[in-house]
Amino acid sequence: MKIGLVAPEKLMQEIFSFVGREFPDEEFIPFSYRSILDLPSLLSGQQNRADAFLFLGETARRFAAKSIVPAVPWVAIPRSSSALLRLLFRAAVAGRAMHIATDWPREDLFQLAFHEIGIPPEQYRLHFCPVHAYNEEILSLEADRMAELCRTGEADFCITIFYRIEKILSDRQIPVYVLQPSFEDIRAGIERLILSDQLRRSHDTPLACAAMRLSIPEDQYPAEHGYDLAEARLSAAHLIWQFARETEAACIERPPWGWLLFSTRSLMENATAHYHHLPLLARMRSTGPFTLSIGFGIGSSAEESKLHAERALDRAVLRGGDQAYLMGPGLSLPVPPAQGDRLTQQVPMLSIQEQFLPLAQLSGVSVRILTLLYRACRDTDRTCFTSAELADFAGVTPRTMNRILQKLMDRDLAREVGLQFTARTGRPSRLIELRFQPQNL
Repeated sequence: MKIGLVAPEKLMQEIFSFVGREFPDEEFIPFSYRSILDLPSLLSGQQNRADAFLFLGETARRFAAKSIVPAVPWVAIPRSSSALLRLLFRAAVAGRAMHIATDWPREDLFQLAFHEIGIPPEQYRLHFCPVHAYNEEILSLEADRMAELCRTGEADFCITIFYRIEKILSDRQIPVYVLQPSFEDIRAGIERLILSDQLRRSHDTPLACAAMRLSIPEDQYPAEHGYDLAEARLSAAHLIWQFARETEAACIERPPWGWLLFSTRSLMENATAHYHHLPLLARMRSTGPFTLSIGFGIGSSAEESKLHAERALDRAVLRGGDQAYLMGPGLSLPVPPAQGDRLTQQVPMLSIQEQFLPLAQLSGVSVRILTLLYRACRDTDRTCFTSAELADFAGVTPRTMNRILQKLMDRDLAREVGLQFTARTGRPSRLIELRFQPQNL
């Protein structure tokens, strides 16, 4: 998939390097800008270069859409409460009082963040300076207003979503922080894009949704230990994001203690050994005094799978938490299922699919690609292919497939066994044997 990455110039190199490491199978095309005002000229006539565009923030997407009609999907990465929590933590470490002037109008997320770190309303002040139009003069005026609040002592520092305002305030020695999406937010945005693209290409793909909720006894973290609670929550969130990576799921945070993960049914089943293996529950128990409840839902659409997942989550919570439940068409049972349950009878264990996750961790190749390569072997009753054949099976370019095969050969999961002449080129192509065998693990 070709993704146009639209981000500020000063962040592009770091973000581009991150997404290249995290998503080696996708192609990213950078569109960097110094000012949000540059976006119309930057993107004009460029939409044919990408399958979708990813913007670092809703403000940039909206501003560009005023001048250019999207011809491909345009997706904005939202600024999350987790990103705000990290920023507030940095300000607290710097000794700043929680008296803030900001142009980010999300008072609800500010209140949620302060609640999570245990700061009561009487200990913080918020001054909102929203920007209603985007031009240099208005941005300068809003920067003047925020600077005046700091000079008069009404605010101790500023939070902005505009790099232009950040530069103006920094030049005046006004303490200012830029609120930008975190790397977890960026990863989730890209995963949602990839999942949407896969669904557009295959409308009949069954979907799976995992609805998750954390709960904690109130006496475990009193208000004066708010920072400890926030740190423990970040550790728990990291485990959930890790599970999302294992299932190649799009992860959507539902503050303060919930998450939704969307993936295909086959990927979710492969990563959980058909819901028989759920190490996330054990990992969460070791993280802190949290109780994690998981509801898995299966459906033919995202809405249907989400509905089943939320109902399954309610069942898991009613059973006392620290449990998982599965619901779907004709299915309603706790997981891991007991021997003789309908799921055990309906979906037998497949040992080769249980190996996909360890293989992915060993080789650095995604579960999705390994699944497609395995299906190529299964459906053709072969183990030897040219890289061009495997590229067709996996839906990637031959160049990308050669990189994938090199990773597998480095781990003795594939090997070159000869040459084969094909009709595509006059030169012989390498013949690669795939070796997904238990002894390789």
